[in-house]
Amino acid sequence: MAGPVGMERPMAAPSLADPDWQVWTIAQLFVFGTMRGLFSMLFGIGLLLFFEGSGKSDGLYLRRLAMLFLFGVANGTVLLWPGDILTTYAIAGIAVLAFRDRSPHRLLVAGLVAIGLMSVLMTIEIGLMPADQFLYSPETLATEAAARHGSYADNLAYLSHVTAKWTLDIASILWIAESAGFMLVGMALWRGDWMEGARPRMLIAGYAIGLPLRIAQAIAIFGNDGNPTGWTAMVDQVARLGMTLGHAGLVLTLWPHARNAFAPLARMGRMALTLYLGQSALAAVIFSGFGLGLWGRLNGWGEWGVAALILVAEALFATFWFTRFRYGPMEWLWRWGTYGRRPTG
Repeated sequence: MAGPVGMERPMAAPSLADPDWQVWTIAQLFVFGTMRGLFSMLFGIGLLLFFEGSGKSDGLYLRRLAMLFLFGVANGTVLLWPGDILTTYAIAGIAVLAFRDRSPHRLLVAGLVAIGLMSVLMTIEIGLMPADQFLYSPETLATEAAARHGSYADNLAYLSHVTAKWTLDIASILWIAESAGFMLVGMALWRGDWMEGARPRMLIAGYAIGLPLRIAQAIAIFGNDGNPTGWTAMVDQVARLGMTLGHAGLVLTLWPHARNAFAPLARMGRMALTLYLGQSALAAVIFSGFGLGLWGRLNGWGEWGVAALILVAEALFATFWFTRFRYGPMEWLWRWGTYGRRPTG
């Protein structure tokens, strides 16, 4: 939300002397897609947990997904974030619902097949893209800048159009396959008790697979004028899965020894939907013309500084909120819409 919304790389030519490329490099190695990977795995685990106990039906879960879809529509329009993932999760959630009674090994195979499909489709997409489409044209950049530095109505009109274009594009099947694949992997790990019994091995194996691939990708992209290649696209999901499992293994390995340090994250996890939508609302005000107007005015380190401040603010908000309430505000609304009755607490 701090710069060109359709760009996955800095506008300038690759250089480690450039702050934007410094941040890109760190993100490429450790961050890109891994947070989404963790969230997708947790979403799959949440599906299994939802059906524990009595009185839970497929119809009730579909109502839950319908509510999630509406939250995503609001995020991609009213809250000005066309990169919303909730609508994708709602659709992918329908797809993986059919697998909820499968064995861990079948879940894992299905997840890997979906991730493999994503890899093939990404490779084809990258191969078909002309080199000049990886960067904004001056005209496109000027159009987006005018909208983002404009009023709320200007931002809403421009970003809602981007949301509709991305959502209805056939390429959106890539994101559905990606999300479903990682959901299924998360379900397999949970049902097979592999997250509990293989923490250090998950950490070591994940990083051993993911980090060398990420390093090789970064070198290749730098050598290709900052753009992905066919082979970097082909291995991207494998690298992302490895890094995601490595991160999960790291947290699970540290958890028994650092529960107090993780407590703020645990509180944030209890209101993940609220904070996800809250990030959009805060960033909309910070970067748009009707707010602080910082769109396009910060380098990569400045953007990460803003992100850190938002996370600290949200951690404090979660701590305060749970001294008085049982659910986060959006989680409370989500439960109400799912079960058709007002939650208590």
